[in-house]
Amino acid sequence: MSTKGVRKASEIRSAYEQLIQQFRIVGESVNCEVVLPSRPVQASFTESRSDASVAFKTLLYLRGWRCRHLASGKRLDIVIKVEEAFLKPSWCLTKSRVVLNYIIVSNSSAKLAQSLRYDFVDNGQPDHPFFHVHLSDEIIQDDELPSMGFRLGLAVQPNECRVTTRIPTPDMTLASVLYCVVADHVGAGQFREFAEKVHSIQDRLSHPGFEALKQSLKIPLKHFKSSHWFAHMR
Repeated sequence: MSTKGVRKASEIRSAYEQLIQQFRIVGESVNCEVVLPSRPVQASFTESRSDASVAFKTLLYLRGWRCRHLASGKRLDIVIKVEEAFLKPSWCLTKSRVVLNYIIVSNSSAKLAQSLRYDFVDNGQPDHPFFHVHLSDEIIQDDELPSMGFRLGLAVQPNECRVTTRIPTPDMTLASVLYCVVADHVGAGQFREFAEKVHSIQDRLSHPGFEALKQSLKIPLKHFKSSHWFAHMR
């Protein structure tokens, strides 16, 4: 078998470990807390026994992160839940789901301010852009959060998000999401430092499968739609 396109598992696992470690370092450098599960990052990969797929699942709890225009006496906490899937031996990224809960904490009360869900499936989904962010009021539920120090009393309310909104985005996988969180909440100087430190990791990260998108772009447009994101829906 040809080794073209074959990636080493250790290469992918160590890249994710270093990315998350650098993210924690830059957050803590400005006194922002980053809490991870007790298990090592590399232990968050699970290989399927029935096929060549590999799943990566983890959580991050960001406590007391900077937020512009946040009123005195309040703080911003962010919970990030990651679910990604790969296909061996190329370790091509076939699915990515990254959910962020932005929570405003004041005294003993906590309120969900915004929930974002970044989605990607390699062959596309009906009525979905290839890459998109879903705006909602989805509250992340996970049994592992209390052991990470997350004890905010966020009540699960009936869904008040009456409109389904999926906005096309670039390839917002875990790496891109963490990159944006640093840019938004840490500061220009630290962001540049973080960008330089993770630059070398880029080539070792898994990249999304773009075959369906490439084929979609070859199709002549017949009506008004975004060729880059929606042409596969025909």
